[in-house]
Amino acid sequence: MLGRLRRTTRTDVGLALAFVGIVYLVWALVAGLSRDIVQEMIKSAAGTDVLLPAPTRVVKVIFLRGAIVIDIVGLAWLALSLYLVVRGSRQRASISWAWVSAVCQSLVSAVGAVLVGWAAYKPHVLPVEQAPSTWEQIRHISLAVVLVVAVLLWVTALVWLLIERARLDRRGPTLRDGLRTNIYQ
Repeated sequence: MLGRLRRTTRTDVGLALAFVGIVYLVWALVAGLSRDIVQEMIKSAAGTDVLLPAPTRVVKVIFLRGAIVIDIVGLAWLALSLYLVVRGSRQRASISWAWVSAVCQSLVSAVGAVLVGWAAYKPHVLPVEQAPSTWEQIRHISLAVVLVVAVLLWVTALVWLLIERARLDRRGPTLRDGLRTNIYQ
């Protein structure tokens, strides 16, 4: 579908919109569960001073200290995918690009889940943490805040597309709508 462009139907747009939303929820679940798993590794290691292997330290840095970055990247990826859905609904680009973006996001979240799972079940323990820094305190609320923003963004795109479809149905297609093309000159 990425080669030839065809007219995007309402079904295509609806399926792409639903898939983009579901993929973001998978991203958010992987991010939240990864934080919990890494946090449980820290709690289980309380009171011991075992030197951590390098992969475990990397996972700790990525999923605990970089948690806000993961949340923002997921939200930005959702916005990009929604933008591609809107462009596809207006016949300006192929709807397949929205699907490709969502599939890539799900693959990246799957790689993150595998990485955390691999680090969690290695025979090791984490060192005792000192007082949490500001970024470590922010990570506890960042997923909830970004998840609410993502749901609002997704619902806004859905309502906007429904209103646009209703407007088109009410007045019917115009001559300009029939002359639109997917080929850029």
